[in-house]
Amino acid sequence: MMTKEELRAEFWLLTKGMLQDARVDADEARVVKRWLEEHGEGDEYALLIKKLDGFLTDGYIDPRESAALADSLGRVLSRLSGR
Repeated sequence: MMTKEELRAEFWLLTKGMLQDARVDADEARVVKRWLEEHGEGDEYALLIKKLDGFLTDGYIDPRESAALADSLGRVLSRLSGR
């Protein structure tokens, strides 16, 4: 079983790669959601899970949703890296 620090590092690597183009598409959002469902415990990721659920309801991520997800992921990465 991975430690909390190892899980954070894995999440950081997963999402950092997605944000290289400053957008999040539906496939990337599903990958993040699946990872969070398997590994994201507690309140740390609760807001992000809620956003992903809402944005993925129709199976499509529009440009506004993509920007909002990229911003949310960026904020989570900043918290994880201690900035």
